[in-house]
Amino acid sequence: MVIAEIQKWRITISVSMSRFMAYKIDFFLTLLAPSLVFILINYNVWRSVYSFRNGANIDGISMDQMLHYQCWAFIVTLIVRSHRSWNLAEDIRLGRITSFLLYPFEVWKFHASEFLGFQIIQMATVCIALTILRLLGLLPELSLQALLLGILFSLLVSGLWFALEFLFGVTAFWLEETWVARVVFQLFAVFLSGAFIPLELFPPPLRDALSYTPFPLMTSVPANIFLNSPNVALASSFASLAIWIILVALLAAFTWKRGVKHYTAAGI
Repeated sequence: MVIAEIQKWRITISVSMSRFMAYKIDFFLTLLAPSLVFILINYNVWRSVYSFRNGANIDGISMDQMLHYQCWAFIVTLIVRSHRSWNLAEDIRLGRITSFLLYPFEVWKFHASEFLGFQIIQMATVCIALTILRLLGLLPELSLQALLLGILFSLLVSGLWFALEFLFGVTAFWLEETWVARVVFQLFAVFLSGAFIPLELFPPPLRDALSYTPFPLMTSVPANIFLNSPNVALASSFASLAIWIILVALLAAFTWKRGVKHYTAAGI
C-alpha cells in the first residue's frame, strides 16, 4: 500500500515536470526574464534613492544593505511565489474534478505533486539566478549556513503559499470567479511582506500589527535569514511558520469537504 502510494506521487511529479519542461527555453524565460527585469529596475531605483541622498543611510540601513536585501527578496520571491494552481477553480466550475473523486488519487495529492514537480525545476532556476547575481557582483560573500537555512525557510513558505492557493481555489464551490480575491490578497501580501520596502522602514504601529500576520514570514524573514541578520529569531520564526501552514491547511481541508457536498458531476 505504501509503495503503491509512493509510486503515484513519483509518477505524478514526473509527469508534471515533463509537462512544465515541454518548452524548456520558453519556460525558463517566462520565469526568469520578468524577474530579472524587476530586480534590475528595483535595484537601480534604490541606488538612485541613495544617490539622491548622497549615500546617507535610511533609518540606519546603508545602501549596500538595502541592495543586498533587494537581491535576496528577489530570490525568495522566485522560490516562494512562482507556482500557481489557478486551474483548480476552473476544474471545479467545469466539473473536471470528477475523475479525482472516482480514482484513488485525491485532488490535493495531484496538485501537491504538481507543486513539488514545479519546485524541483524552480530550484534549478534559483541556482541560475544566484549565479547571475553573484557574477554581476550584486551579492556579497555567501554564508553556507545562512544560505541553507534561507532556502529551507523559503521552501516552507512556498508550502504556505500552496495551501493558500488551494484554499482560494476551493472557494470556487461557492464563487463564480476567484481570481479577484486571489490577486487582491497577493498585492497586499507582496507589499506587506517587505518584498519592495523592508519592513524596518514601516511605521512601528503597522510593523507591530504585521507581526501577528503571516506576511513578514513571506519575504522579510527569509530575506534576512539569507543576509544572516542577527535580528531574526530563527526558532520562533520557524514555529510561527509551522503554525500558519497547519492552520491554512486545516481550513483548506475543511473548505474542500464542505464544498464537495455542493458539487455535481456537471460542475457548480
